[in-house]
Amino acid sequence: MATSSSFALLLSIAVVLILIRKMNIGLALFVGSAILAYLTFGFDGFIVMLKALANPQTIKIVAIVILAFTLGYSMEYFGMLKEVAGGLSNSFGAYSFLLIPLLIGLLPMPGGALISAVMLGPLAKMYRISPEKATLLNYWFRHIWVTFWPLYPSVIIGAAVLNVDFFHFASATFPIGVFATLAGLTLTKGMERRLRVSRDILDSLANLYPIAILLVFSVLLKIDLLFSLVIAIAAVAVHKRAKFSDFANIFKKTVDKKIILLVFAVMVYKSVIEASGAAESLFTDISLEFPAPVAAFLLTLLVGFATGIEMSYSSIALPLLTSFTGSGVIVPENLMLVIAAGYLGVMLSPMHLCYVLTAEYFRTEISKTYKQLLAIAGITAALVWVVYLVV
Repeated sequence: MATSSSFALLLSIAVVLILIRKMNIGLALFVGSAILAYLTFGFDGFIVMLKALANPQTIKIVAIVILAFTLGYSMEYFGMLKEVAGGLSNSFGAYSFLLIPLLIGLLPMPGGALISAVMLGPLAKMYRISPEKATLLNYWFRHIWVTFWPLYPSVIIGAAVLNVDFFHFASATFPIGVFATLAGLTLTKGMERRLRVSRDILDSLANLYPIAILLVFSVLLKIDLLFSLVIAIAAVAVHKRAKFSDFANIFKKTVDKKIILLVFAVMVYKSVIEASGAAESLFTDISLEFPAPVAAFLLTLLVGFATGIEMSYSSIALPLLTSFTGSGVIVPENLMLVIAAGYLGVMLSPMHLCYVLTAEYFRTEISKTYKQLLAIAGITAALVWVVYLVV
């Protein structure tokens, strides 16, 4: 090797973090991969990259991400999400500010918090909820699922990086969602407490049947997520008597070149890191200065905060920490700690698109909500660490 693998990996990470300020994160990761590949393997490193690009598992993950977005946008396009929002508002009053973003959050869509924000807009005046509180409620509860729900690219990529199935990944990370929910409930102080279940609530919630289909086929029947997504989308198409032109419009949003590029880049970066052994070397070096759990938490938190993108901690930090989290066979509490750090880093990042869009929609400034956001993120982090230390 021309240089130590730890130095080569650090250099590639630094280049990626610098470049994402000026270019798409997928392109930045490709550049980082090329630097690491060349410094550790010479020109043979580019063969490692090409093999990763052509790997069937990489192609499959790209297809899953596209179909996950397709399902979400299909439900929006056919008015199903609007029906759900109306039924919740009639039955749960001000608490719709929790439930609407929570349910819309089941469907990953870039900048998706804006969709739930638009649904909540008319309710803010009705229930006298301040722009700051509306921003925080929508933003926080929209992202409760991102650490363990199998439709999210961060989970899809994370499971692929660790060579485990979605069930094992989610079984380790779902407590983060529980802790985030408990922390978020502190935002409800002073809100009107009303429950009046309307007659049409079941009809409204029936519009979530594609989610139920996914749960039955992918979780209960253990059918591959790719095929489960196809079944769910097909059910929506049949139910809504969709035309080719409908899905042509939907695919304009879901076939996102930037997202596709990112997934390919992540899998290439993962392959180069694994082949070089650089991750284990770097983590060993960091652990000489800090206890391993602290080093893993800080590294992932910083990556999440620096990028403001959920896929970043799965694609940049997680491949570095496989000696801590395990690969193939995971250490659940360690994986929980790492994913929680990345999640909180992203949620606290002022570059997070959902945060910016939600604040703009409710006409408030991020600075007016940040102190409270820090508080609920701190509560979440404290709960994660308590459970980690007890377990």
